[in-house]
Amino acid sequence: MRNFYSIFSFLIFITEFKISQSDGGYLTFGPQFRATVGEVWPKPYRQVKSDKFYAVNSSDFQFVAVNKNCALLRAALTRYSKIIAATANGNFSTPATTNFAIIRKFRVNLTQSCESLPHLDMDESYYVRGDGVVRADSIWGILRGLETFVQLLVPMSNGLLLTRRTEIYDQPRFKYRGLMLDSARHFVSKAKILQLIEGMAYNKLNVFHWHMTDDSAFPYVSSVFPELSAKGAYRPELTYSKADVLEVVKFARMRGVRVVPEFDTPAHTASWGASHPEIMTKCAGKFEGQIGPLNPTKESTFDFLYKLFSEIKTLFPDKYLHLGVDEVDSACWESNADIQDYLKAHGLDNGDLPYRYLERYSANISAMGWLQMVWQEAMIENSYMEWPKGTIAQVWFDYKKTMATLTKKGHDVIMSDGWYLYVLDTGADWEKLYNVEPTDFNGNKAQKAHVIGGEACLWSEWINEHNVLPTTFPRVSAIAERLWSPVEELSVDEARLRLEEHNCRLMARGIEARPANGFGLC
Repeated sequence: MRNFYSIFSFLIFITEFKISQSDGGYLTFGPQFRATVGEVWPKPYRQVKSDKFYAVNSSDFQFVAVNKNCALLRAALTRYSKIIAATANGNFSTPATTNFAIIRKFRVNLTQSCESLPHLDMDESYYVRGDGVVRADSIWGILRGLETFVQLLVPMSNGLLLTRRTEIYDQPRFKYRGLMLDSARHFVSKAKILQLIEGMAYNKLNVFHWHMTDDSAFPYVSSVFPELSAKGAYRPELTYSKADVLEVVKFARMRGVRVVPEFDTPAHTASWGASHPEIMTKCAGKFEGQIGPLNPTKESTFDFLYKLFSEIKTLFPDKYLHLGVDEVDSACWESNADIQDYLKAHGLDNGDLPYRYLERYSANISAMGWLQMVWQEAMIENSYMEWPKGTIAQVWFDYKKTMATLTKKGHDVIMSDGWYLYVLDTGADWEKLYNVEPTDFNGNKAQKAHVIGGEACLWSEWINEHNVLPTTFPRVSAIAERLWSPVEELSVDEARLRLEEHNCRLMARGIEARPANGFGLC
């Protein structure tokens, strides 16, 4: 940790230089881009700065809750006290400033009682003043405000921390700001998942979408159907126990991050068939020997799903479940003789199969008390389906057309098209992520209001335990600012130096991150 903060300090305070392309091709000494000092990421809604400063002694300060208090707040104050103490460690080269007053108490004013769970409509607005004031009406706003306040603190060579006399009024542009992890194609350990969530909180992201199962593996250890992971996981140790899940949910909750689970159906379920072939569709004809989606003509399929998701409901307290429903190929259903006989006997045709599945499954999920999210195909390909009120569509391709279509029908949507993090480019590819705008489609003001946010996606074909963090950070930071900050304030050129500082900040806090902008120390 000490070495990280030494790097951070040296980078942000090194003498500014210019790149000169001389005939010999020489570059002057230092990093390619000089980081900002004490700037906030994501960019606040409004900040009023001055040229006056305060100082903080990292070994002589305390947070004081001056109004409401709760376990969530106490835990947050402990976490950020440790971060402040660590910020002052290392060998610093910045000159000491003498024109300041010392702050010894940070006053945290939570005006309303704590909520226990983060949720879609939580209030994350806050007010921060540079002399040590953090105020918000909700605990979630306090958490975001604490992150901002600590980002204002920068180390000086005399061991003190410098903070500008400033006022910040802040609130998010979108209420859904997510990161999805696919931990089925490659297993990602609980420890790495916790680091991901920690990094999310440092970027004011608020939804961890956990895509836990897929064709490749079923790593969740169910107590109702333990054979699912016994036969469907890669290896017994590459699984998540109930205790693991509960720890992830609690860890996220303490940081104001929701956990939305996804056990994708009816497709992407080959790993389920390893132990329960009776609920799968056996393909015939040119697909002979293959296993297709869940069989929607069997009552046992829905009995199985009800039992499994009744168990899952006890682990994930969020109001939403992601149903998946992407890439459902009906060819296997159409090739199966038993399914075709069922359709004939009931006066149905192949076009009725998706509706039969979705109507039963969605109704059962609603009966359990869940609201629903789906990938875009669920709505686009099943246009006559009457989705429960509040259902959210996640758009991942052809977004201009899809967003216009779904919002015109009154559906809430989140954006993921262009934010697939496993697609890597050489260089500062955060810039293209930063420039994706969720409302950039033809639609009126009412349609644009149905865009409630967006989500970066970590599909794990090319991501595993060893590269998941640097694949994510600081690239997801660009998406986080797009989703938080006022659209008129967004500029790649303005953001570049702040991201350089923020990337060093992430690394100093133990988050493995790839370089943001080229050569330098972070």
